[in-house]
Amino acid sequence: MAQNTRYNIELFEPAAPRMTSTAPKLKPNNSRPNLKVVEKPRLTSAQVKAQNLRALFKALRIVGIAAICLLFLGAVIYSTLKLDEVNREIASIDKAMNIAQSEEVRLDMEIDSIISLDKVENYAVGTLGMSKVQDYQVVYVDLSSSDRVIMADGKETDGGNVINSGNQ
Repeated sequence: MAQNTRYNIELFEPAAPRMTSTAPKLKPNNSRPNLKVVEKPRLTSAQVKAQNLRALFKALRIVGIAAICLLFLGAVIYSTLKLDEVNREIASIDKAMNIAQSEEVRLDMEIDSIISLDKVENYAVGTLGMSKVQDYQVVYVDLSSSDRVIMADGKETDGGNVINSGNQ
């Protein structure tokens, strides 16, 4: 490279990568690890039967647990269906009750319109010839004295006992 006396252009060029590493260099290991072939020991017929019996019990336990889970699932589905059925029945009864209550209100209003006090008064005065009670027609009873009854035949009673007979 040409070197210019005024400028050192080499300072602005990228530096070449340096290969420094503090890690130790590993040597390739071409040797095979020491492997041993281990043969499985032969089982006796009693050991095979015991192993088969354990496997059978394990399978039965798994089947039993699955059956119980299915029963629980079936019970949940059944109870949900019954709950839905009862809710529908409640809704229909509630609807019928609302209809009956509205019919009761309608009938009460109809009775009130038929038997109003003004209509009864007009019927009594116009058809039956009745009149309203006047003040002179009102009789007040004084019950502050002793309990005594005088009957039409002149007999007097005091609490159910005849005191005086008018025929004596």
